[in-house]
Amino acid sequence: MKQFINTLVKNRKPLLAGLALLAVGCLWIGGSLLNLVHNKLEKKKLLHRRIVLEQEYVDLQHTLDLLKNQDPILLEKIARTEYDLAKPNEVEFRFQVK
Repeated sequence: MKQFINTLVKNRKPLLAGLALLAVGCLWIGGSLLNLVHNKLEKKKLLHRRIVLEQEYVDLQHTLDLLKNQDPILLEKIARTEYDLAKPNEVEFRFQVK
């Protein structure tokens, strides 16, 4: 045991250099793994966002087609909700929302 300790003391500079190199390698690999995990999570988020945007695009295309064809139901809904219009002789009730 004493001989082992003496060998370590004699070779401490190469041993410390090896440990320092090992520590730097671990930090480098750890950082790379952290970036890999972060990139995978970001990719998953972006794929989900892409699906949502594609569905929104399809919905907007459908609405655009209805507007081009002057769909009476859609036009009435837009007139009532966005422009607060009512049909002639129609009574409109408004309630305060608290």
